[in-house]
Amino acid sequence: MRRVYASPGFWLAILSLALIALAAVWISNAQTEADRVAAVALAHAGVTANAGWQPFTTRNYDVQMALVPAGCFRMGSTPEQLAFAQASCDKYFNIYGCKVSFEDETPAHEVCFDQPFWIDVTEVTNDAYGGAYEGENWRSRRWPRETVTWAEAAAHCAGRGARLPTEAEWEYAARGPDSLIYPWGDEFIRENVLWFSLVLQPSGSFPDGASWVGALDMSGSAAEWVDGWYAPYSLGSSAAGDERVTRGGDWFAHASYELRSASRFARDPEFASTAVGFRCAADVDAP
Repeated sequence: MRRVYASPGFWLAILSLALIALAAVWISNAQTEADRVAAVALAHAGVTANAGWQPFTTRNYDVQMALVPAGCFRMGSTPEQLAFAQASCDKYFNIYGCKVSFEDETPAHEVCFDQPFWIDVTEVTNDAYGGAYEGENWRSRRWPRETVTWAEAAAHCAGRGARLPTEAEWEYAARGPDSLIYPWGDEFIRENVLWFSLVLQPSGSFPDGASWVGALDMSGSAAEWVDGWYAPYSLGSSAAGDERVTRGGDWFAHASYELRSASRFARDPEFASTAVGFRCAADVDAP
């Protein structure tokens, strides 16, 4: 058998290409880190309007996360926003009249964050969550992980060095300093959200519904567990209670009032449903 030997020039060319590739990766990583440092500095400076922030996302804990800058917003619903919700509810129930109370969204009150934080760009997927995919649930690796209790959601976030967002953090990431009714604005756009559906879709399927920080699916898709105990705003926060909270509405929602960013849903912590998932958050200076 005839043997063919590569010339020294051939191997030198291969080595040169490898070194160029390594250098490109190093430069790219350096640029990415420089961008991250600059974005974090801006996030610490804070914003006073949604338009004052350019979305910045990066991989933390091997998951794409959006940076949420320091700032203030109006949590809950103003009388005008309640009238908007009431009109949607009346339209849905038609001649029977709205059967929903929005009192737990009042009073609207200012909440400020003096430190930025990270929040997942999408709801935690089956692929990120891991574990078995069997039965009727978890039929796609890219779908949001659903049918999880509050404790299971919290444990997953803690396991990757993160946590569930507080209710205020979640709402701020969805609405921003402008305190929008929906993540994308003050008018309902049905094409921006997964709702009134018989099946889930892969996470991040509705990019036009992104919030001001670049977080996806904060309206519709799967409702999301948040940290803290449920209590009416008029009673203040509670250190303990019987019910947790989900936010964002879900893919089975039948009316737009359920999909507003101020909507709150009290749930038993052991509640698990194909309509409920979660996303994680983290302190901005965490490694």
